[in-house]
Amino acid sequence: MIDTLTERLLVSEALVVPSGFTAGATTVEPAEPGRVPGFVESAFSPLIKAVVDRCLADVTGGETFGEEGARTGLVLATLFGDTVTADLGSKLLTSGRVANPLLFYQSVPTTILGVVARDYAITGPTTCVALRGDLRGEALDLVDMILDDGMDQVLLIGIDLATESRPLSAHAQLTDAGPHTDVVRVDTAVAFLIRRADSSPGTEPAAVAPVADQHLADFGSLAGLVQLYFTVRAERAAAAAGAVAVNVGSALGERELRLLLREP
Repeated sequence: MIDTLTERLLVSEALVVPSGFTAGATTVEPAEPGRVPGFVESAFSPLIKAVVDRCLADVTGGETFGEEGARTGLVLATLFGDTVTADLGSKLLTSGRVANPLLFYQSVPTTILGVVARDYAITGPTTCVALRGDLRGEALDLVDMILDDGMDQVLLIGIDLATESRPLSAHAQLTDAGPHTDVVRVDTAVAFLIRRADSSPGTEPAAVAPVADQHLADFGSLAGLVQLYFTVRAERAAAAAGAVAVNVGSALGERELRLLLREP
Protein backbone atom coordinates (compact mmCIF):
# COMPACT_ATOMS: atom_id res chain seq x y z
CA MET A 1 0.00 0.00 0.00
CA ILE A 2 1.36 3.42 -1.00
CA ASP A 3 1.04 5.84 1.91
CA THR A 4 2.32 9.08 0.36
CA LEU A 5 3.35 10.60 -2.95
CA THR A 6 6.35 12.87 -3.45
CA GLU A 7 7.25 14.67 -6.67
CA ARG A 8 10.75 15.77 -7.64
CA LEU A 9 12.32 17.01 -10.87
CA LEU A 10 14.95 14.77 -12.46
CA VAL A 11 17.15 17.26 -14.28
CA SER A 12 19.80 14.96 -15.74
CA GLU A 13 21.25 11.48 -15.48
CA ALA A 14 24.37 9.61 -16.61
CA LEU A 15 25.77 6.08 -16.67
CA VAL A 16 29.42 5.13 -17.16
CA VAL A 17 30.53 1.52 -17.66
CA PRO A 18 34.20 1.57 -18.77
CA SER A 19 34.05 -1.90 -20.33
CA GLY A 20 30.72 -1.26 -22.04
CA PHE A 21 27.67 -3.47 -21.66
CA THR A 22 25.33 -5.29 -24.04
CA ALA A 23 22.35 -7.49 -23.18
CA GLY A 24 19.55 -7.90 -25.70
CA ALA A 25 18.46 -4.47 -26.88
CA THR A 26 20.32 -2.75 -24.05
CA THR A 27 23.72 -1.31 -24.96
CA VAL A 28 26.08 0.94 -23.03
CA GLU A 29 29.05 2.17 -25.03
CA PRO A 30 32.52 1.78 -23.44
CA ALA A 31 33.74 4.99 -21.81
CA GLU A 32 37.14 5.02 -20.16
CA PRO A 33 37.29 7.61 -17.34
CA GLY A 34 40.17 10.05 -17.48
CA ARG A 35 42.85 10.32 -14.84
CA VAL A 36 42.27 12.49 -11.79
CA PRO A 37 45.43 14.08 -10.33
CA GLY A 38 46.23 12.70 -6.87
CA PHE A 39 44.41 9.39 -7.36
CA VAL A 40 46.25 6.19 -8.28
CA GLU A 41 45.74 2.47 -8.98
CA SER A 42 41.96 2.35 -8.51
CA ALA A 43 39.22 3.31 -11.01
CA PHE A 44 36.84 4.25 -8.17
CA SER A 45 37.53 7.98 -7.94
CA PRO A 46 38.07 8.61 -11.69
CA LEU A 47 34.79 6.80 -12.35
CA ILE A 48 32.94 9.11 -9.95
CA LYS A 49 34.46 12.19 -11.61
CA ALA A 50 33.58 10.87 -15.08
CA VAL A 51 29.93 10.16 -14.31
CA VAL A 52 29.47 13.51 -12.53
CA ASP A 53 31.02 15.44 -15.43
CA ARG A 54 28.74 13.62 -17.88
CA CYS A 55 25.65 14.16 -15.72
CA LEU A 56 26.27 17.89 -15.32
CA ALA A 57 27.63 18.64 -18.81
CA ASP A 58 24.34 20.00 -20.16
CA VAL A 59 23.36 21.56 -16.84
CA THR A 60 26.37 23.74 -16.08
CA GLY A 61 28.26 23.58 -19.38
CA GLY A 62 31.38 22.61 -17.47
CA GLU A 63 31.14 25.67 -15.24
CA THR A 64 30.35 25.86 -11.51
CA PHE A 65 26.87 26.04 -10.03
CA GLY A 66 27.59 29.52 -8.73
CA GLU A 67 25.14 30.61 -6.04
CA GLU A 68 23.15 27.37 -6.53
CA GLY A 69 26.12 25.45 -5.14
CA ALA A 70 25.28 26.49 -1.57
CA ARG A 71 21.90 24.74 -1.89
CA THR A 72 23.21 21.62 -3.60
CA GLY A 73 23.81 18.36 -1.74
CA LEU A 74 25.98 15.37 -2.65
CA VAL A 75 25.05 11.74 -1.93
CA LEU A 76 27.35 8.80 -2.69
CA ALA A 77 25.76 5.34 -2.37
CA THR A 78 27.75 2.12 -2.64
CA LEU A 79 27.82 -1.46 -1.38
CA PHE A 80 31.57 -2.07 -1.04
CA GLY A 81 33.21 1.30 -1.69
CA ASP A 82 36.71 1.45 -3.16
CA THR A 83 37.66 -2.22 -2.84
CA VAL A 84 40.76 -1.85 -5.02
CA THR A 85 42.36 0.76 -2.76
CA ALA A 86 41.39 -1.08 0.43
CA ASP A 87 42.64 -4.41 -0.90
CA LEU A 88 45.94 -3.02 -2.18
CA GLY A 89 46.59 -1.10 1.02
CA SER A 90 45.99 -4.16 3.21
CA LYS A 91 48.21 -6.35 1.00
CA LEU A 92 51.08 -3.86 1.27
CA LEU A 93 50.59 -3.65 5.03
CA THR A 94 50.61 -7.41 5.62
CA SER A 95 53.65 -7.88 3.37
CA GLY A 96 55.64 -5.27 5.27
CA ARG A 97 56.04 -3.00 2.26
CA VAL A 98 55.62 0.77 2.40
CA ALA A 99 52.25 1.91 1.08
CA ASN A 100 51.86 4.87 -1.24
CA PRO A 101 50.55 7.74 0.94
CA LEU A 102 48.01 8.50 -1.79
CA LEU A 103 46.27 5.21 -1.00
CA PHE A 104 45.39 6.49 2.46
CA TYR A 105 44.30 9.84 1.01
CA GLN A 106 41.96 8.29 -1.56
CA SER A 107 40.63 5.52 0.71
CA VAL A 108 38.03 7.93 2.09
CA PRO A 109 35.23 8.44 -0.48
CA THR A 110 34.67 12.03 0.59
CA THR A 111 38.09 12.87 -0.88
CA ILE A 112 36.89 12.57 -4.48
CA LEU A 113 33.61 14.23 -3.53
CA GLY A 114 35.73 17.14 -2.33
CA VAL A 115 37.20 17.36 -5.83
CA VAL A 116 33.69 17.33 -7.32
CA ALA A 117 32.53 19.97 -4.84
CA ARG A 118 35.52 22.17 -5.67
CA ASP A 119 35.06 21.88 -9.43
CA TYR A 120 31.34 22.72 -9.30
CA ALA A 121 31.35 25.04 -6.26
CA ILE A 122 29.06 22.74 -4.28
CA THR A 123 28.99 23.68 -0.59
CA GLY A 124 25.86 21.86 0.59
CA PRO A 125 25.87 18.68 2.71
CA THR A 126 27.96 15.70 1.58
CA THR A 127 26.84 12.19 2.52
CA CYS A 128 28.49 8.81 1.82
CA VAL A 129 26.56 5.64 2.64
CA ALA A 130 27.23 1.91 2.27
CA LEU A 131 23.87 0.25 1.69
CA ARG A 132 23.35 -3.51 1.93
CA GLY A 133 19.60 -3.57 1.34
CA ASP A 134 17.55 -1.88 -1.38
CA LEU A 135 20.25 0.51 -2.58
CA ARG A 136 17.96 2.33 -5.02
CA GLY A 137 15.15 2.80 -2.53
CA GLU A 138 17.36 3.82 0.38
CA ALA A 139 19.48 6.19 -1.73
CA LEU A 140 16.41 7.94 -3.18
CA ASP A 141 14.90 8.09 0.31
CA LEU A 142 18.04 9.86 1.54
CA VAL A 143 17.94 12.30 -1.38
CA ASP A 144 14.31 13.07 -0.57
CA MET A 145 15.16 13.74 3.09
CA ILE A 146 17.94 16.16 2.12
CA LEU A 147 15.60 18.03 -0.22
CA ASP A 148 13.03 18.25 2.57
CA ASP A 149 15.76 19.64 4.84
CA GLY A 150 16.17 22.80 2.79
CA MET A 151 18.36 21.93 -0.19
CA ASP A 152 17.18 22.86 -3.70
CA GLN A 153 18.91 19.99 -5.48
CA VAL A 154 20.93 16.84 -4.78
CA LEU A 155 23.46 15.05 -6.96
CA LEU A 156 23.10 11.30 -6.31
CA ILE A 157 25.97 9.00 -7.31
CA GLY A 158 25.84 5.22 -7.19
CA ILE A 159 29.10 3.33 -7.71
CA ASP A 160 30.73 -0.05 -7.22
CA LEU A 161 33.69 -1.83 -8.77
CA ALA A 162 33.78 -5.39 -10.04
CA THR A 163 34.54 -7.28 -6.83
CA GLU A 164 36.87 -10.27 -6.58
CA SER A 165 37.20 -13.05 -4.02
CA ARG A 166 39.32 -11.37 -1.34
CA PRO A 167 37.04 -8.37 -0.64
CA LEU A 168 34.04 -10.71 -0.83
CA SER A 169 35.57 -12.99 1.80
CA ALA A 170 36.26 -10.03 4.07
CA HIS A 171 32.70 -8.84 3.65
CA ALA A 172 31.30 -12.30 4.40
CA GLN A 173 33.14 -12.37 7.73
CA LEU A 174 31.37 -9.16 8.74
CA THR A 175 27.89 -10.47 7.94
CA ASP A 176 25.79 -13.42 9.00
CA ALA A 177 24.50 -14.09 5.50
CA GLY A 178 27.73 -15.30 3.94
CA PRO A 179 28.98 -13.97 0.60
CA HIS A 180 26.79 -11.19 -0.73
CA THR A 181 24.87 -12.08 -3.89
CA ASP A 182 24.29 -8.54 -5.18
CA VAL A 183 27.83 -8.12 -6.44
CA VAL A 184 28.71 -5.83 -9.34
CA ARG A 185 30.54 -7.73 -12.09
CA VAL A 186 31.48 -4.65 -14.13
CA ASP A 187 32.84 -1.32 -12.89
CA THR A 188 29.77 0.94 -12.89
CA ALA A 189 28.82 4.48 -11.88
CA VAL A 190 25.43 6.14 -12.31
CA ALA A 191 24.39 9.67 -11.38
CA PHE A 192 21.17 11.69 -11.11
CA LEU A 193 20.63 15.41 -10.45
CA ILE A 194 17.32 15.74 -8.60
CA ARG A 195 15.60 19.02 -7.69
CA ARG A 196 12.57 20.20 -5.79
CA ALA A 197 9.51 20.39 -8.05
CA ASP A 198 6.16 22.10 -8.09
CA SER A 199 3.17 19.78 -8.32
CA SER A 200 2.32 18.58 -11.81
CA PRO A 201 -1.31 17.36 -11.78
CA GLY A 202 -2.33 14.99 -14.53
CA THR A 203 1.14 13.62 -15.26
CA GLU A 204 0.92 9.90 -15.97
CA PRO A 205 4.22 8.32 -14.90
CA ALA A 206 5.97 5.27 -16.27
CA ALA A 207 6.52 2.79 -13.44
CA VAL A 208 10.02 1.60 -12.59
CA ALA A 209 9.41 -2.01 -11.57
CA PRO A 210 11.36 -3.87 -8.87
CA VAL A 211 14.54 -5.30 -10.35
CA ALA A 212 13.91 -8.75 -11.79
CA ASP A 213 15.50 -8.60 -15.24
CA GLN A 214 18.36 -11.06 -15.47
CA HIS A 215 20.13 -8.90 -18.04
CA LEU A 216 20.79 -6.37 -15.26
CA ALA A 217 22.36 -8.98 -12.96
CA ASP A 218 25.88 -7.80 -13.84
CA PHE A 219 25.12 -4.50 -12.10
CA GLY A 220 24.49 -6.25 -8.78
CA SER A 221 23.58 -3.81 -6.01
CA LEU A 222 23.40 -0.98 -8.57
CA ALA A 223 20.84 -2.78 -10.76
CA GLY A 224 17.97 -0.72 -9.35
CA LEU A 225 19.61 2.62 -10.13
CA VAL A 226 20.74 1.37 -13.54
CA GLN A 227 17.19 0.23 -14.28
CA LEU A 228 15.95 3.70 -13.30
CA TYR A 229 18.48 5.22 -15.70
CA PHE A 230 17.35 3.03 -18.61
CA THR A 231 13.68 3.74 -17.88
CA VAL A 232 14.30 7.49 -17.80
CA ARG A 233 16.28 7.42 -21.05
CA ALA A 234 13.51 5.50 -22.76
CA GLU A 235 10.91 7.99 -21.51
CA ARG A 236 12.98 10.98 -22.61
CA ALA A 237 13.22 9.45 -26.08
CA ALA A 238 9.42 9.20 -26.25
CA ALA A 239 7.50 12.19 -27.57
CA ALA A 240 5.29 12.43 -24.49
CA ALA A 241 7.96 11.93 -21.83
CA GLY A 242 6.50 13.11 -18.53
CA ALA A 243 7.55 11.26 -15.39
CA VAL A 244 8.69 7.98 -13.90
CA ALA A 245 7.48 6.54 -10.60
CA VAL A 246 9.56 4.56 -8.10
CA ASN A 247 8.17 2.79 -5.05
CA VAL A 248 10.40 3.64 -2.10
CA GLY A 249 10.19 1.70 1.14
CA SER A 250 11.31 3.11 4.48
CA ALA A 251 10.62 2.76 8.19
CA LEU A 252 7.74 5.16 7.64
CA GLY A 253 6.06 2.87 5.11
CA GLU A 254 5.80 2.51 1.35
CA ARG A 255 5.55 5.63 -0.75
CA GLU A 256 5.79 6.64 -4.37
CA LEU A 257 8.55 8.96 -5.55
CA ARG A 258 7.49 10.54 -8.82
CA LEU A 259 10.37 11.97 -10.85
CA LEU A 260 9.24 14.58 -13.36
CA LEU A 261 11.35 14.67 -16.52
CA ARG A 262 10.53 18.26 -17.43
CA GLU A 263 9.50 21.44 -15.64
CA PRO A 264 5.77 21.40 -14.71
